[in-house]
Amino acid sequence: MSMEEKYGAIWVDTEEDGAARIVFELHIPEIQKLHVIYQQANGCFLPYSFTLKSDHQWRLPFWSPENEKALIPTFELAKEYLKHYAA
Repeated sequence: MSMEEKYGAIWVDTEEDGAARIVFELHIPEIQKLHVIYQQANGCFLPYSFTLKSDHQWRLPFWSPENEKALIPTFELAKEYLKHYAA
């Protein structure tokens, strides 16, 4: 499992099997969200919206996914999907 600091919080790579790569990342500090789109080797896209969650065992909060895994056929539709989580 890969962990790193991203935008002031701990990031744990959601797609840890390595079969997908990040093709889009948008930090929205006003609402404390991070939008990420992965592209799988088969060409499909996995959009995720992350919010900050606190854990008393850690000094920094964690980026936690707020949506379930969704398989989207195009990049444009994946970006459109994330607009529902931008509020």
